[in-house]
Amino acid sequence: MLTSQMFVGNQSLGKPSLDWPTRLKIVKGVAKGLFYLHQDLPSLMAPHGHLKSSNVLLTKTFEPLLTDYGLIPLINQEKAQMHMAAYRSPEYLQHRRITKKTDVWGLGILILEILTGKFPANFSQSSEEDLASWVNSGFHGVWAPSLFDKGMGKTSHCEGQILKLLTIGLNCCEPDVEKRLDIGQAVEKIEELKEREGDDDDFYSTYVSETDGRSSKGVSCESISFA
Repeated sequence: MLTSQMFVGNQSLGKPSLDWPTRLKIVKGVAKGLFYLHQDLPSLMAPHGHLKSSNVLLTKTFEPLLTDYGLIPLINQEKAQMHMAAYRSPEYLQHRRITKKTDVWGLGILILEILTGKFPANFSQSSEEDLASWVNSGFHGVWAPSLFDKGMGKTSHCEGQILKLLTIGLNCCEPDVEKRLDIGQAVEKIEELKEREGDDDDFYSTYVSETDGRSSKGVSCESISFA
């Protein structure tokens, strides 16, 4: 098993970073896993409560496995506030409360981390800015290369889908809990995302005819290039 901190920063360790299709696969798996926890543990206010990249394990095929969930009722309240991710959410910091949507906030932060290559802990020393507000300040609804982890490599034909995921991540991080997506809405939106623009049967039919019958099924973004 590998921790999901392979999402970003691998090049500094001499390993390749993950391309967009792999990152999307991981996000979809995490979202579905979180949705399952919310269905399986409905009595818990935050069924996971500690969602962050180091609590996601990856198989060799990059299937994510969630760990450290359901711990809030089991540990000392003071220690929980010191260590559990849920207690860093806007609703806890501002109103000292946790809701079902607190896990959605954690999912949003994870999405932003995966896309930007920025670790949330890097913002912990600032009282005015966190990862979500940093992304918000630089995102204006259009492609902005400076926002995204360069380790994703070439992203031609993928930009629209990446922007959609970034927007979903920001909606999951909405400070107003009432306006924030619930877990079902977040999963539904994430499941609609594709590896590239025009990833449908009409696209493939056109592409096949234009490439002398060579099938494009399974082809995603341009391959990432490593030195």
